[in-house]
Amino acid sequence: MRTSTVGGHPRFWRRHWRQFVGVLLLAFGLLWLLLALPLQPCAQCGATPQAAATLTSGVVASAVSPALHYSPQWQVSEMGADPAEPEDPFVSPAGVITFTYTGESLWLLLAPGDYWAYLYVTVDGQPANRLAQVIGNRDSTGAAAGYTTLLAPEVADQPEAGRLRWVEVQRASGDRESANYQDGAHSVRLEFWRGWGQTPLRAIAVDPSPEMLLRPAARRPLWGAPLWPGVLLLVAGLVLAATALAQHPRIRRMGTMPAPGIGWLRMMDGMAWRLGGGALTLGSALVVLGTASQRWPVALAGVALLGLAGVLRPTLWVAALLFALPFAYAVDLPLLPGRALGIVDVGVLGGAALLVGHRVWQWLAGLASLRPVAPLDRWQRHALIWLALLVGWALIASVDVRYPALAWREWRVLFLYALIFALTLVGTLRCSRFQAIDRWLLVTGWLLGATTVAAIGLWGFISGEGFVSAAEGVRRVQALYDSANNLALYLDRTLAVTLALAWFGHGRRWRVGWAIVAVVQGLAWLLTFSKGALLLAAPAMLLTLGVGGFWLLRRQGESVRPLVGLVVVAVVAGLALLPFLGAERFQRLLDFEQGTGFLRLQLWRSAWQMALDHPLLGVGPDQFLYFYRSNYLLPQAWQEPNLNHPHNLLLDGWTRLGLVGLVLSLGWLGAGVWSVGRWLMRRAASNREAALALGCLAAVAAGLAHGLIDMSYALPDLMLVWVLLFHLGTASAISSPSSAARSG
Repeated sequence: MRTSTVGGHPRFWRRHWRQFVGVLLLAFGLLWLLLALPLQPCAQCGATPQAAATLTSGVVASAVSPALHYSPQWQVSEMGADPAEPEDPFVSPAGVITFTYTGESLWLLLAPGDYWAYLYVTVDGQPANRLAQVIGNRDSTGAAAGYTTLLAPEVADQPEAGRLRWVEVQRASGDRESANYQDGAHSVRLEFWRGWGQTPLRAIAVDPSPEMLLRPAARRPLWGAPLWPGVLLLVAGLVLAATALAQHPRIRRMGTMPAPGIGWLRMMDGMAWRLGGGALTLGSALVVLGTASQRWPVALAGVALLGLAGVLRPTLWVAALLFALPFAYAVDLPLLPGRALGIVDVGVLGGAALLVGHRVWQWLAGLASLRPVAPLDRWQRHALIWLALLVGWALIASVDVRYPALAWREWRVLFLYALIFALTLVGTLRCSRFQAIDRWLLVTGWLLGATTVAAIGLWGFISGEGFVSAAEGVRRVQALYDSANNLALYLDRTLAVTLALAWFGHGRRWRVGWAIVAVVQGLAWLLTFSKGALLLAAPAMLLTLGVGGFWLLRRQGESVRPLVGLVVVAVVAGLALLPFLGAERFQRLLDFEQGTGFLRLQLWRSAWQMALDHPLLGVGPDQFLYFYRSNYLLPQAWQEPNLNHPHNLLLDGWTRLGLVGLVLSLGWLGAGVWSVGRWLMRRAASNREAALALGCLAAVAAGLAHGLIDMSYALPDLMLVWVLLFHLGTASAISSPSSAARSG
């Protein structure tokens, strides 16, 4: 029997190569992980430090070793070395240790904890090359030195053995046959600042084997390779296997198969608007009542009714999620006995499940095939692809990290949920027969949720009943958020869209309504006194609205007088801030020698060095805080050690996910911004939808501008809002408010 060929290759191979390659990649990925995971018991792991007269390869020396030379007043024992408190700990180190060693690598066993201390290390007069080398950060002699801190509150409650950490401080470089290796002896200077009473140094090791650095009875891998290549192979294999499954002839035919046509399901479709609206209203009331009273059966019944509304019309569920987003930080849903679930978890995963249920119901009722109603724009597709690549790389970056549980959680909540929400949002709009109506339902839910939380913050500011915080001489509105800055970051986006609808929208009544909403949001936004919002987001937002509004009005042949109103709004906002200009927060606005500005500069110095030290994978999702305060926190920035992001969009992407992750993040943002711009140009003739597109573009500008000195994307609510802004225009090319109303 002859095998048919196409272009010289077997047709069978052309049809099924994805399956074969995908299975091979999955097999290699699993094999890699089995070899690299620490699964083999190691009963004799963990070398016991011994007193050593010389430090040579394979030696693990205790603190009482004759090879170590201490400055005066150290307390030394078999347990470790403890420095003395100097007369002025801000200008003098607590103690210095010098020694020489012969070998390729030098390790220190340190005891970090909930105390502020830091260490400078030089080897042969040069900075220790395995520690951070922050430019301008020098030891007491004025020499550049490797640097690390010993601040790690997260390990303070662990047993003594559990909080000790081996740290590599020096590794020889160059050819093994070079003079550098033959010479062998290296002079080391350890300079400890603070840390008295904590015994920060426990042991020193030269060229230790991996087993020496493990804890006793720990586990070791069969192969000392990193885990992330195995995960990369698994991800690639899963992508190819999923692509092959989607291209299978039976799967492709399912979209055009005739539906059974169940009559009672068709009848429900005719009542979908009424049933869905009623279920949404009653379900929302029960969720609020059950959450406020902490009665899980009531809250569960409310979520079930919202689920019914979502099956009938998925947009209702997504709109409810968008309304509830600003409440996610302060409110959990009590849905089980003694167990509460997060709003984002329930909303994102529930929305995806309900969209699938809705499509199956429509297919069973004979109302629609499984194929979408509307095509997907090319740049919308590009944005989804970039986001999927970013999610895959974030998974790889989450493997070899210091705290895996935190990395996996952030990957799930931040990246995976963003992709699931994007697919749900795109699927909801593409498969809807009422795209324009559904789009405005989503926008209304989102903006009303922001208005509600802004009103709560204003009520607290006026009544003094909470929801505010005091800082640098002003009372700052923070509503239900952890900080006023987080509220400002969220309102940056919603206020831009609301202002666009109020100034350039369709219908006088609608514009008046949006103007009232904008006043509530704008007041709360101003009273956050966020420097990033007022100095960066506000100019970017107003400039985009002004330039885009001028182009839009001229394109529609209308007067540009509404632009005068934007100028008036900017002037009024500036006048409203005048009484607060004498406060410390604004008096020290340009002071980079102390205060917030000074600390921000020190943070960027540390984050830049962290990025250079971890260029490919970064430190991993949700790991910045622990690397920053335990390795890179500069002595002059000790007042703010608990910062979990570098307050800059570019440094955030680089330190979190490495250079590849930064490129993927910028690619996703670029594709999303381009899709919003195309949406605006495509819908310029429609006052209502063009105003919405312009507002989304202004929101993007405000978010990116504010992200230069604060968080830009790496929060669950902000990440979902980015997805909403980028994909809200899905299917807009074939729909309009009038045509959508007729299509039902």
